[in-house]
Amino acid sequence: MGRIILKVLGVIVVILVIIYLFYSPRLKFDVLKNPNKHSSISSDKAHPSHHTEEAQNTMPKHGIGTWVGKSLNKLTKKFGQADRVYPFYNSYKNYVFKRKNQYYIVSVKDNIIKSVYATGKDVNVQPLKIMESGSHIYENLSINTEPTIRTHHKKYDIELSDHDMKTQALVKFGQIYAQIYMDEQTNEILAVRYLDSEALMNFKPYQTLNDTETREFNHDDKSSPYEQNSNQLLTLYEVTNEMRKLKGLRPLKVDKDVSRIAFLNLYQATSKEDVEFREDVLEDQLKERNILFKSAGQNVGSDFNDVPTLINSWLNSDIHRSRLLSTDYSQMGGEVNDSYYNLIFIEE
Repeated sequence: MGRIILKVLGVIVVILVIIYLFYSPRLKFDVLKNPNKHSSISSDKAHPSHHTEEAQNTMPKHGIGTWVGKSLNKLTKKFGQADRVYPFYNSYKNYVFKRKNQYYIVSVKDNIIKSVYATGKDVNVQPLKIMESGSHIYENLSINTEPTIRTHHKKYDIELSDHDMKTQALVKFGQIYAQIYMDEQTNEILAVRYLDSEALMNFKPYQTLNDTETREFNHDDKSSPYEQNSNQLLTLYEVTNEMRKLKGLRPLKVDKDVSRIAFLNLYQATSKEDVEFREDVLEDQLKERNILFKSAGQNVGSDFNDVPTLINSWLNSDIHRSRLLSTDYSQMGGEVNDSYYNLIFIEE
């Protein structure tokens, strides 16, 4: 009698497992949306003892901060030709320079350098340093969390949230600014972008209080160059591997077949009214195209105006960070379309 009861219980358990597998909700990949684009301003103040409207820091005497405002010709004479050049928003052009332990994105308008993003152990971002503790910022520099940015004879008020201060603090040096990308978990500086006030309001990495006045800098129209998406995708691959390199991890190889899946995946997910990215859909797409894999993951972001800010946001989101810095994955493939960035990771 006891054996019969055990068999019946075993059958019931098997049936319940089958029902769960078929009818339980599938895992969805979270879309990381830019919190500073449409969200309301937080009233929280971070590190109030360091914030004064008159806060000033001395202009850098060396390093990439001195490039801003200079002619691109001076940079290419010293550095050579860029590895890649492509049109960016609002008449900007991005020049990508790759050297050993040095990676730069130089944004230029009318042949004048407006912004320089730099990462890598050997870049000169004085008075800061890559991989040093972010505590240096608060101990040695003056910071204002509610700066007024003046450009084109107008004033724009922005406010840094507590999360901004921990992950992408903004510091003014003379007439230029430094956007300091940090790892909140380790408190390390991972990258720095120096830029002037016009570029700051173009890239809009922070929430703007008087947002109705910044329509001239809006990226939601379809005026961006057609070359931009493909080049932003290359930048997505490059910055991903630069971050992995800083963390002592092997770079991921770009796989064309996985990139095709990313294109299909993004198209199918965004063509419906309810945009969602599901694990089972991704795995089915990989299997249908005979892509062998042990495991697969996916990071999706939307409404970011530039790749460096997106990557830094992924690094500071636990679930996205776990994929970006995973030691299991060896390949990646992605797609960029309008406001969406899609990066698929593969464990062979």
